[in-house]
Amino acid sequence: MRKGFVLLTCLLLLTSFTFAQGTGESPTNAADKAYTIKIGHCFTAESPRNIGLLEFKSYVEKTSNGKLKVELYPNSVLGKEEDMQESMKMGNLEGFVGGPFDSETQKLNLILMPFFFKDDAALMRVSHSTIGQAIRDDAQKNGIKILAFGNGGSRQITNNVRPVKSPADMKGLKLRTPSMESIIECMKALGANPVTIPYADTYMALKTGVADGQENPLANIGDMKFYEVQKYMTYINYQFHPEVLCMNLKFYNSLPEDLRKICDDGAWKFVDKLNTVRRNMDKDYYAMIEKGGCQIYTPTDAELAVFKKACEPVYQHFINKGTFTREELNAVDKAAQGN
Repeated sequence: MRKGFVLLTCLLLLTSFTFAQGTGESPTNAADKAYTIKIGHCFTAESPRNIGLLEFKSYVEKTSNGKLKVELYPNSVLGKEEDMQESMKMGNLEGFVGGPFDSETQKLNLILMPFFFKDDAALMRVSHSTIGQAIRDDAQKNGIKILAFGNGGSRQITNNVRPVKSPADMKGLKLRTPSMESIIECMKALGANPVTIPYADTYMALKTGVADGQENPLANIGDMKFYEVQKYMTYINYQFHPEVLCMNLKFYNSLPEDLRKICDDGAWKFVDKLNTVRRNMDKDYYAMIEKGGCQIYTPTDAELAVFKKACEPVYQHFINKGTFTREELNAVDKAAQGN
């Protein structure tokens, strides 16, 4: 009888050990589990975006004591922006930086409204505000966790016809724009004629007169040497693009609370580094454009107010579409002013 009892006890112990082995995860193992975060984007390894992501990587890997590992895939090595974005939504890619913004949340159009931000400091006041949090939270209905957003670049206007100091100077100008609704509506409101031309063909279009001008951040104007075939630039910062660090929501929620907190904090490290690098690079590009012979005009605050007034139909356009409400628009404007 005693032998049978001992045998039964041994069998139970063996079964328990085998079951524990089969789960592959003890409480100790669960606490030590490591996670890999793959982040894709389309910019180069030398871009402010990637430099910012290197800061994110360094912070989360060090602070998590190796429980979080970050792998960066710049230069579209994982595909086009739309492909990477879809892969993130499906959970095949943990993180992504880029657009199109509407696929993340249409509320990001609030950031794209013309003449709402005097500088990147105003944009960051919105990013850290209650309305900024609401914009980020809205992406969760699309299975996306927006960790943070920073300054993806402010846009300037160049042309070959005349200096642009008021909306009246924009009237009739053929301006190349990307196929982004907020930009097209803004150019229309200012009296210009938007023309759709592939980005790679823009230089030749400006040189041959197919387009009178274009609008882009300083980095693009410098890198693509548009200043070689343009006489005038208005340093106007008429629109800021957000630089959005996204993560698959299901993956984010699967992380232990302490690791989620590290990702949250790391995202703002990304933003701070990104903004600093972009700010310093913009100074160099401004000097490059000026040295290249482009006459640069910076509107006064009073002149900018006239531009903003002319763009009020753009705000109403998106309100009428139901993209956002007047109250949300006012909340962004208030946060940008620091009120």
